[in-house]
Amino acid sequence: IPNMGTPSNIEERERKVLHMLSSTQQFIDILEAKGTKYTVDEPTSNGKDVLTVSYGGENMSTIRCRFFFDTDCQSVAIRVFDIVKIPESKLEAMYPVVNAVNNKFRFAKFCIDTKDSTIQAEMDAAFRANDVGEICRELLSRGVNICDEAYPDLMKALWT
Repeated sequence: IPNMGTPSNIEERERKVLHMLSSTQQFIDILEAKGTKYTVDEPTSNGKDVLTVSYGGENMSTIRCRFFFDTDCQSVAIRVFDIVKIPESKLEAMYPVVNAVNNKFRFAKFCIDTKDSTIQAEMDAAFRANDVGEICRELLSRGVNICDEAYPDLMKALWT
């Protein structure tokens, strides 16, 4: 018999599933059907469900995509935080590089988070109730590929 965890762990996992938004559950169903590992994170303070899916890339060792599902079940914000940490001395020089990367790729935008001097990627999507899982899975794939492909350009700019 497999170890399913302590009763409190099982109850906590079941409680999260019972309160999950329908859009989040549709994405989970697709991930599980494809055998993709994910983590259900704590909801945000305003009730958004949060899922994390991580992949290793050819250029980036870990690409951690976080999905924030809106409570109306009609949109999602996808974020890849902390792609690159920018030293203070390179901050101004990185703005044109981020603009160039944004001109190169569709579906994702890169921006500098000035609070912690990091570059992050952002994707947003609106959907109807019947196509959430497939849309999120497609955006996951595109987002991972875009971040992995953009990473060398961002790193090159840091070291020149």
